[in-house]
Amino acid sequence: MVSKKKRVSVPPGYGIHADPGDLSGEFCEPLLLPIWLLEQLEVEALERERLLFEERERKRAEDDAAYKARQEAAEEERSKRPPPPVARSSLTPLQAAQALTVPDELPPAPPNTVAVFDWHAARERFDSLKRYPATADKEIIARDLRHFAKAMANGPWRTVARSAAWREDLQQLAEEMPNFAVVVEAIQRAMALADLSGRPPALQPILLLGAPGVGKTHFTHRLAESLQTTIHLQSFDNAQSNTLLRGSERHWSNSSVGALWELIVLGEKANPVVLLDEIDKGANEGGHHRPVDALLSLLEPVTAARVKDVSVDFEFDASHVVYVATANDAGRIAAPVRSRFLEFFIKEPDIDGRLVLAHSIFQATLNRMVPSEEVRATFARPTDLQICRLAWMTPRQIRMTSEQALGAAAYEGRRHFEDRDFDAPKPRTQVAATSRRPKDGDGDEISVFVVRS
Repeated sequence: MVSKKKRVSVPPGYGIHADPGDLSGEFCEPLLLPIWLLEQLEVEALERERLLFEERERKRAEDDAAYKARQEAAEEERSKRPPPPVARSSLTPLQAAQALTVPDELPPAPPNTVAVFDWHAARERFDSLKRYPATADKEIIARDLRHFAKAMANGPWRTVARSAAWREDLQQLAEEMPNFAVVVEAIQRAMALADLSGRPPALQPILLLGAPGVGKTHFTHRLAESLQTTIHLQSFDNAQSNTLLRGSERHWSNSSVGALWELIVLGEKANPVVLLDEIDKGANEGGHHRPVDALLSLLEPVTAARVKDVSVDFEFDASHVVYVATANDAGRIAAPVRSRFLEFFIKEPDIDGRLVLAHSIFQATLNRMVPSEEVRATFARPTDLQICRLAWMTPRQIRMTSEQALGAAAYEGRRHFEDRDFDAPKPRTQVAATSRRPKDGDGDEISVFVVRS
């Protein structure tokens, strides 16, 4: 028999209060209560829920605080313990190098790149180094494996650096250093021809002649910035210049790779700028070895495309390198080497050129010493008088004095420059007085020697 709920008639002003249960958990029958009492009961129920929620939140906060306190105590305890010994790899350098891998397939060529070495020859060399090394020197084998793994990670492709706004950048360089305008013009023509042909720029080697202090080195650094490529300075004042460019003999105990291998094969650019500084000092007259002779194959595009690093004993393409040589005495350069350069005799700049050069070197020094653009913007521009004081110095003196001025302003917490900041460093003098015995008829004398440091 199915029971039916009896309908309850609710008189006006009353309502039904359906309580789900009392504290014992037993169900309570619905009650007929006045409306005002029903509203009061609802308010009380909401208040109970609020109090229960706050209690739960308080308990959770206490638990979190206790957990955080335990964590901090454990961290403090760990900090008091001595650090654990550094785990050393059980692999030897050779074993670690033999564990390196290279891509199985030739990676696709990214845009604006050229291949600087033979991929398949490099792959064969990498495999042979692992299986049948040609030397018993474990250090050389491990080094070569690391180098080939790094060089082949993204394929044989290296970027040909070329600014999209090369016309504006080179024009600005010509305006900054007007005594180099004819050099910039030759570079502009080569860049325009590259745009026309769609091939990488082919800049002929450049020889900058002129007296010291006309800005040859500074111009070369600015040229690398305008071309958006890297720069390497190679001095020719020692007999090891050849080994520094193409590596030292593989059988030497301290054999090392050359700068060209590091710049191109291990680097990112196929056309770095190589500054051959003071090439006239590499003549080494009267000797059997002339470091500049090593440039003969590097300065010819055909032979430069198959340059071999002596230490690695592997060929690569160095035909895109931009060579800029500086010299004071062109007569000391061997004719076969000299004939491979475009020669430019750089005159000393006039007063307007000196002012522009001084400001350019100061700005380059500021960019180098203060890398943050936000911090650089806080410095005031040097006054015209301060730039004039720099203009009568050599480029090297301008750089040194600019560094001194920046250091003085930073030390005193200034963002402007005082005239005294640009005082050229003066050599210190030391006066030494010695007495000597008087000669007959001379009387007492003091000899004063001025020693300049």
